[in-house]
Amino acid sequence: MHVTVCICTRNRGSAIAATLRSLAASSYKDFDAVIVDQSAAEDTEQAVHEVTAGDARFSYWRSQTAGLSVARNIALAHARGPIIAFTDDDCDVSPDWLALLVEYFRAYPDVGEICGEVRAISYDPAAGHIPAFVVRSQERISSPWAFRRARGIGANMAFRQESLRAVGPFDELLGAGAPLYSYEDGDMTYRILKAGYSVLNAPDAYVVHSGFRSWDGGGRALMYHAYLAAGALYMKYLRLGDLTILPTIAHQWLGDCISWKKLLMLRRGSGLANFLYCARGMRVSFQYQIDRRRRLYLPREQHPHIAAKTSDALASGAE
Repeated sequence: MHVTVCICTRNRGSAIAATLRSLAASSYKDFDAVIVDQSAAEDTEQAVHEVTAGDARFSYWRSQTAGLSVARNIALAHARGPIIAFTDDDCDVSPDWLALLVEYFRAYPDVGEICGEVRAISYDPAAGHIPAFVVRSQERISSPWAFRRARGIGANMAFRQESLRAVGPFDELLGAGAPLYSYEDGDMTYRILKAGYSVLNAPDAYVVHSGFRSWDGGGRALMYHAYLAAGALYMKYLRLGDLTILPTIAHQWLGDCISWKKLLMLRRGSGLANFLYCARGMRVSFQYQIDRRRRLYLPREQHPHIAAKTSDALASGAE
């Protein structure tokens, strides 16, 4: 079973070389890799060609576009495999990553997506943050009502091509570099569940993430933007009359983003800013129209009159 691995990169420079070397060393050989580069400079392209020269499995595509979801959709347009896997340009894939993904898709015909574990390298949590996704045990989720249990991250996700065809492209207003910052991966997972496919959380099909950001160097903003994007995603589906998103919203507000005990005791670290950013994302949602058939936010250029309002709303967020 052939796998296409999609890697989207922007201004990573030579750091992407480690990702490509780990993929080239995979125990599973029946794959090709599509690299979409949105970098401003040439150093990423040079690093890619140095590592992949002579290896016909790797193809490189330079794009003047911006936005992770845009890059993911470009990669999908060049994907050949019945299985399509994504990892990030600051991850090392485990040697058996692809082999395990294929094994799981063969074992579970109803699974349309696999969310693999994303392990962070060792770091000091007091200094910053590395996004990770810990999978404590293998679990198959079959209902969108249980979406909160299937929220893997884009550094390690794989799909049947048929499930992606069924739900359409990534939402290009979500994702890094887009107006709503992130959560294009969770949005896709929810749409996969709504289309009737199961999602499998897989602990052993893992990658190792090295994308550290200090709290003062963008890590805190990254966290806030993730909550804002989550709020925008939730409100998108509420506006579409989709009530199956409600349990996930309740879990987010009651137990995930905020510690009500700390808040009531006026202690630091309550997560109140996270809560407020999630609520702000729900409000900002109304400044964008939605393609109801495809369940996607409409691009900004289709209604430019709201661009200034959106920028003002995001700029006034809680700090």
